[in-house]
Amino acid sequence: ESVTASYEAEGTYNVTVKAKNASGEAERTYEGCIQVTSQLAPGAELTLLSGQKAAEASAYVNENEAPQFAVDGDVTKKWCATGTPPHELTIDLGEIHTVSQVAISHAEAGGEGADMNTKAYTISVSEDGSEYKEVTNVTRNTSGTTLDTFAPVSARYVKLSVVKPTQGSDTAARIYEVEVYGI
Repeated sequence: ESVTASYEAEGTYNVTVKAKNASGEAERTYEGCIQVTSQLAPGAELTLLSGQKAAEASAYVNENEAPQFAVDGDVTKKWCATGTPPHELTIDLGEIHTVSQVAISHAEAGGEGADMNTKAYTISVSEDGSEYKEVTNVTRNTSGTTLDTFAPVSARYVKLSVVKPTQGSDTAARIYEVEVYGI
């Protein structure tokens, strides 16, 4: 079943979903799920904000697998970190933007085996680079590419924390691209 909603004023709106079946009913409210803005024309796409921006990581294997390869637009090059997770990659967008979506190319997207895809990760955002707010928490990923959409938030810094780097016991993070989208 689909639902249509109209909003007369710009702003951020919550969405409440009610479900009912023979087993009972449940209700859940998603905070800040819809943002109405004149900054984005009707039908317009979100803008890639992270391309060629500065990136830092908690670790990386060598200069051929350094953090900048996660934002270079080339899925044949990767950021790779080894050691004890979590492995963190922080992207500086250069200025504060409204951010609402992050696409990630994991190991399989770069030509490696699906067993090397990131299993668990979080995405956090910050305006100042010191206080971060988690906007996405994924615990059971198996895909080579992921697209996480969240309530629009103001951010200059976007941090990917690779909590469980692979599907098995390998502790190496393999991230071929991180694309941050917003207005």
